[in-house]
Amino acid sequence: MSEPEKTMVSQHYLKKPRIGSISGIKFPCFKKHLFKQMNVLTQIIFTITLLTSSPSFAEVIFPSGLINKLGSTSSQPLEVLTVQDQQAAEDNPNRYIELHPSATGYIGRFNFNVPASPNTTVSKLVFKTNFRGQTAASQKWLFQLLEVNTGRWVDIATNSNVAAWHWSDIASTITTPGKFINSNNRVTLRYVTYSKDTDVSQLDYMAMQVTRTATTPPPPDPDPGTPPATGADWKPAPGLKWHIQYTGAINTALNVDVYNIDLFDTSAATISTLRSKGKHVICYFSAGSYENWRPDTNKFPASVLGRDLDGWPGEKWLDVRKLDVLIPIMRARMKMAADKGCHAVDPDNVDGYSNNTGFALSYNDQIAYNVALTDAAHDLGLAIGLKNNLDQIKDLVSHYDFAVNEECFQYDECSLLKPFVAAGKPVFGIEYNLSSSSFCPKANTSNFDFQKKRLSLDAWVEACR
Repeated sequence: MSEPEKTMVSQHYLKKPRIGSISGIKFPCFKKHLFKQMNVLTQIIFTITLLTSSPSFAEVIFPSGLINKLGSTSSQPLEVLTVQDQQAAEDNPNRYIELHPSATGYIGRFNFNVPASPNTTVSKLVFKTNFRGQTAASQKWLFQLLEVNTGRWVDIATNSNVAAWHWSDIASTITTPGKFINSNNRVTLRYVTYSKDTDVSQLDYMAMQVTRTATTPPPPDPDPGTPPATGADWKPAPGLKWHIQYTGAINTALNVDVYNIDLFDTSAATISTLRSKGKHVICYFSAGSYENWRPDTNKFPASVLGRDLDGWPGEKWLDVRKLDVLIPIMRARMKMAADKGCHAVDPDNVDGYSNNTGFALSYNDQIAYNVALTDAAHDLGLAIGLKNNLDQIKDLVSHYDFAVNEECFQYDECSLLKPFVAAGKPVFGIEYNLSSSSFCPKANTSNFDFQKKRLSLDAWVEACR
């Protein structure tokens, strides 16, 4: 961590008892739990007192969701994390969640929803968990928060100073919480162990203590207008009719469910019109190449620019290993998409590792970049599609919400797209050279949504269904 980050995030390790919540209280008949639950109630009463007597007050929130990006978890529900009832060497599997790394490690993302509270600001977050597993010397587990403006993961805690396979309290105080709360009032925490490590870990409790400070409300805006709508967490399914068009005037009255249009060249007014007609909107941009006609070209340093794309003047491959440079740029583009009202994004050229880019990109370099794109999109409430890149579908289908393909029937590659449909996710496809009668029956049978288009991607189309 950099020195500023060390200043921002301080770690300490607390002893029981824990602050709980009314919804998390349980009253088992065993006497050994009574003191714990009475202390929880005392803390709640104290918090309520703060709410009514102080300009600053605290509340406790628990994870609202867990997504396993790598590895798996035991079957216990998230509710077991709302009560800390394991200590020392206690081992009741029904009371905790066990995290199972795959052969290449474990990555899980916990979401915390911070309740809206008018006329207050969040001044501090305190992360708390009850951990059991190896010591950091044997197997390091990291707790990280997503920094919303940069897309970086910031370390806030590890399993340092824990007793091996004894329940241990871990806590970390975050004094700049605004960096980690997104526009949907969500905090995303990532729990990670490295690929060389294979042992499990267990979590008995996980919470964020949120401290708020009262603020003076600003004067009312005389004409606030209508904030741009976003397509938060749209989950497309197979069977949707779609239309793709990047050139020419867009016909907003087509009998389709989904439009795929250019992010930069399409106005917010056009997107608003489509949304008013019940259409979902996918916004296209290139995530793997530099285009010298885009308005944000000054953000790309020369060090990330590679070889020209064959047949595409003014376009160069990007060095996708430079996540710290490229992800903030792509995140800003996705923020533009969300602000314009797009439901999803369609990032192109995400298969540079298999092309002559001028960089020594590996398979794993591309996976890391493509997963980082999905993290940025989902954090902004956007769905995201995997463009072509058929050979990495097996590793990316769980991260992406749909696929966009060009010419899989011409090159006899369409079977590679079936995992998307099997996962309940649509495949939107285009053929340029084949006759629609030669590929449409096969596309419909596979529950793909295909169409024949011109290379210019203008308004003309022959849809399969």
